[in-house]
Order: sequence, then C-alpha cells, then structure tokens
Amino acid sequence: MRLLDPGGMKGSFYVRKMTWIYVITLVTLTALTVATYAWRQHLVQEAYRTVAIASHAGKNNHGVASNYANEIAGMANSMRFWVALFTALTSAVAVVGLMEYVILPFLNMSRVGAVTRVTYHEALLQPFTLIVLALCLAAVIITAFVPFDTFGEDTKMYRDVALSFVLMFILVIMVFATGKVIDEEIENRTMLTLMSKPIARWQVVLGKYLGVLCLIFVTMAVTTIAAAAAAWVRYFSDQRIAIDVASIAGRQLLFWENKEAILAMIPAFVLQFMELGTLAAISTAIATRFGLALNMTAIVALYIGANLTRFVPLLHLGAPWQSIANSASYLLPYLSNFDINQCLVYRHITIGGHYVKGAPTYSQIWRYVGLATLYGLFYIGASLSLAIALFRNRELT
Repeated sequence: MRLLDPGGMKGSFYVRKMTWIYVITLVTLTALTVATYAWRQHLVQEAYRTVAIASHAGKNNHGVASNYANEIAGMANSMRFWVALFTALTSAVAVVGLMEYVILPFLNMSRVGAVTRVTYHEALLQPFTLIVLALCLAAVIITAFVPFDTFGEDTKMYRDVALSFVLMFILVIMVFATGKVIDEEIENRTMLTLMSKPIARWQVVLGKYLGVLCLIFVTMAVTTIAAAAAAWVRYFSDQRIAIDVASIAGRQLLFWENKEAILAMIPAFVLQFMELGTLAAISTAIATRFGLALNMTAIVALYIGANLTRFVPLLHLGAPWQSIANSASYLLPYLSNFDINQCLVYRHITIGGHYVKGAPTYSQIWRYVGLATLYGLFYIGASLSLAIALFRNRELT
C-alpha cells in the first residue's frame, strides 16, 4: 500500500487528463439536463396553448386540433424519462466528483487522510464492489417496473423496497471492503510496509474506517439517486388515472406529493448512511482480529439482533433472563433509531406552506435525524476506540 501518488511528470499529466475528462462529462450532462428540462417545459406550455385553441376550434376542426394537443401532451410526458435520466446521471457524477476532487484532497493534507484516500480507491476498484454495486442498481431499476397491486400505493411500496435494496447491498460492500483493507493487508503482510512509514496505529485504523465510510457514502448516494429518479418517473404511471381526471388544482397537488416523496428520501438516506457507518465501525473492530468470513457472519448476526432489540421489553422472560436480555439489548446498537421509513415513505410531510393536518414537519424530521446522528456518532466513537485498542497489540508478522 502506498501513501503517496506516483510522482513525476507522467503522473501529473494523467491526473490532469482525468480531471479534464471529468469536467467535460459533468458539463455535458448538466447541459443535457437543462436542455431536456427546458424542452419539456416548452412542450407543456405548447400543450396548454393547443388545448385552448382546440376548445375554440369546435366541431368544424373535425378534432384535428384536439389530436394535435394530445400528441404534444404525449411528447411532454415521454420527456419525463429523459429529464429524470439526465438529472440522475448528473447528480451521480457530481457526487463522485465531490468525493474525488473536494473531500479526499482536503483529507489528504493529513496522514489519516492519506490512508483514507488510498483505502477508498482500493475498496472502490475491487471487482466485488463494482459487481455488487451494479447488481444493486439493476435491482433498483428493474423493480421500478414491477407492479405491486396495492391499490394506488405502488409508488410508496417501491420506494420502501428500493431503500431496503440500497441498505442490504451496500451492507455487503461495506463488510467486504472492511475485511479487504484491514485483515487481508495484515495476512498479506502489506500492513508492515504501511507501518514502516511515520504513522501511528490509531491513524491507520481511523484512516481505514474513513476510507470505508467514503465508499459507503458514494455507493449509497449513487444508488439512492437512481431509486429517487425511478420513483419520480413511476409516480406518473401509477397515478395516471388520478392525474387525467383531476382538475388543475388537483393535478398540482398530485405533482407536489411526488416532490414531497422525493424530499423525504433525503433524510432516509442520511439515516441509512449513519446506520451503515455504525456497523462499519463495529466491522472495523472485528477486522483487526478476525477474517472476512467471521466478520461478515458477526455483522449479519449483529444486524438481525440489533433490529430485534425493540421487542425485548415484550418478552416477559422472568428473572434473571429478562435482565440479561435487557442488558444485551443496551450493548447492541439500537438500529431502530435509524429506521423511520414508515413515516418518511408511507405518511405525508408538512413542507413549507403545504400543511398537512397531523403530519410531521420537515424541520421536525431533521431534528430527529440530528439526534439519531448524535447517537450513531457516540456508538461509532466507542467502536473505533475498541478497534484501536485491539489493533495496538496485534502482531503484524
């Protein structure tokens, strides 16, 4: 493992070339996004204008104006797919660029950041990571075309399933990456090369964890963006009858409900990121002593057990078993704190001037996200402290 980039003119030229390729790609996608959105807005306005003309044309027009209005409206509807596609691609490329050209260079100014950068690249470019990421994107996109037969709740069900796919697939990527960048380096003795440099063991553990955390952020962001774009497009298909028969005011309300659903996926993303970040810290501690197989088994068992802790008070096992179960539940991370999808996916949210009686406000949801994040940071700190303690006395030969 190397903490420094390849030096020399050749390495600098390669970096500049990749930077320019990225900038050109991002600018092109942004231009396509703006162009498709502007063209769709033009088609919508043209459809409204044509409908007004058709209403005045009357029977003498033999329905030609009405047919033309329907044709324009159909073209505007078909443009939704391209708007969502280019918006998703632009957002995904922007997230990758944010990590590559902003976050990692900033972190690289320290020794911990140098380990973070190398760990992120090594984990991201693993074939296993790329395959699982592709499978996650395929599952999210293919499921968007699957009917759920829920009498008008298909889009909500899809968002719930898509978020679950993102969590499960990225969990696998996280455990594999943690094992590869820590335990495998110890077994292959490449960790000795790293420790020969002027760097402390706690810096290695922290840098490895932050590298895996950066990987989680990028892969989760890309897959969640894909899920949000697919959910936005699917809504118009699932609600097409309601949209067709609604008045102008009713149609605007339906369109706002779709935007509200997409906005609700942002705090859901943050909570799932904190959940995986908490599990990644525990996985890092395990990886300092044990191999990938045991690490993955332990994390899966921990994930199942931590999600069942909410039911411990209902067991009524009697003394002393109930006390033992309660104590065990306190030690496990309370992952239920990071799961409020029942609220974010299946309920309305009051955002801005769009008041919904009995619905939580967007600010209330973010206050809850903040408290859950504090809990996650506390557990992450404790887990990383354990990881540093375990790695301090680990034999590397």
